[in-house]
Amino acid sequence: MKYEIKVFSELNIELKAHWQNFEVISHNYCFQSYDWFKNWARNFRDNDKNNSICIVKVALESKILCILPFEIENKKNLKILKWAGDKHADYMSPLISKDFNLNKIEFINLWKKIIKLIPKVDLIYFNKQPEYIGKVKNPFVDFLKNHKDSTTYYIALPRSWKEYITQTLKKNFHIQNLRKKKLLKKLGKVSFKIIKDVNEKNKYIDELIKQKNTRLSSQKIQKLFDKKDLNFYKEFEKNIFNGIKTQVSALLLNSELIAIHWGVIYKNRFYYLLLSMKEKNLGKFSPGRLLIALLVRWSLSKKIEIFDFTLGDESYKKSWSNRSSFLFNHIQLISWRGFILYFLLKIKLILKPIYKKILK
Repeated sequence: MKYEIKVFSELNIELKAHWQNFEVISHNYCFQSYDWFKNWARNFRDNDKNNSICIVKVALESKILCILPFEIENKKNLKILKWAGDKHADYMSPLISKDFNLNKIEFINLWKKIIKLIPKVDLIYFNKQPEYIGKVKNPFVDFLKNHKDSTTYYIALPRSWKEYITQTLKKNFHIQNLRKKKLLKKLGKVSFKIIKDVNEKNKYIDELIKQKNTRLSSQKIQKLFDKKDLNFYKEFEKNIFNGIKTQVSALLLNSELIAIHWGVIYKNRFYYLLLSMKEKNLGKFSPGRLLIALLVRWSLSKKIEIFDFTLGDESYKKSWSNRSSFLFNHIQLISWRGFILYFLLKIKLILKPIYKKILK
C-alpha cells in the first residue's frame, strides 16, 4: 500500500483544515479534538524548549486514514516520543478513520515507515492508551506489545432514570444515596444548578480549583493546580468551539457551593472530568455522590449515549457504571542511548499491576 505520510511540527492552516474535517468523520475522544489540542498546546507547550509537537497525518488513496498527535520530550539529552496531552488528556490515542481496517502486518509496516519519517528519537513511551477508540479497536494497543495499566468505567445510558436505577445501580447503593440526600436536605435547601453565563462560569471554575487544591493539600499531595491549569479550563469558556461543549454544574446547600463539576460533552459522550467538594463537615453527606446522580439524570434527559468517568479506577466509579474498559502502556527502544530509561520504565510497567493487587 502506498501511504501518504506528512509530519507537522506546528499547528498551521493546512493541518487545521485536515484535522477539523477529519475529526467530524473519525473515531476519537475529546482530548484529540483540534480545539482541545490547540488550547492545550497554547497553554502548556508554547515556548517550551523541552517538548515539541509532532503531528503525523496518514492518508491512503487521498483519504485520511489517521491523525497521530505526538510530542517529543527532550529529557536528560534523550528524545522520547509520546502522545501529546500530558496530564490534561485522560485518554491518549489517534484520530482514526471509521473505515480503518489494516491488519497487524499492514499496521506494523506503516508504523515502521512513520518512525523513519519523524525526527529521530531514542525511546517511544505511550501511556493511557484506551483499548477502544469509539467502537473500533485501538491499533496501537491491538497490534503493538502493551502492558495493562488500569480500568476505566462508564455508563452506557439507558432510556430513563428508572431503567438506570433498576438495571444498573445496586439496591443498597441507591438506598444509601437517597438516605444521604434526605439527611442533607435537613440542613437546608439543596439545589442543582447548571451555569450558563460565561463570567459566572469562570467564578465557579475559580472556586472549583480552590476547593480541589484545599483537598489535595489536606491529603499532602504536592502537585496542585496552578495558574496555567486555571487558564486552560477558562479558555474553553472564552471561545466558541466546533464540537466541544463545556458544562459547569454545582450543588448548593442554601446559597453555599458544596460541590462543583466541570465536564465536556463531545460526540454524544459526557466526560466527567473535574469534581470538587467543600471541605468542613459535609463528608458524611457525600455531596459529590448527589451531584453525580444529578449529572447522570441530566445526561439521560439530553439523550446522551455515554457517561464517561474517564481516568481513574476508583471503586465509587464502578458502583455507578455498567461498562468498563482498560488502558494500556507501550514502550519501545529505538536507540541504545535510551536503554537505561527503557529498562527502568519496563520494570515499573511490570511491577505496577502486581503492586495494585497487593493493595487490594
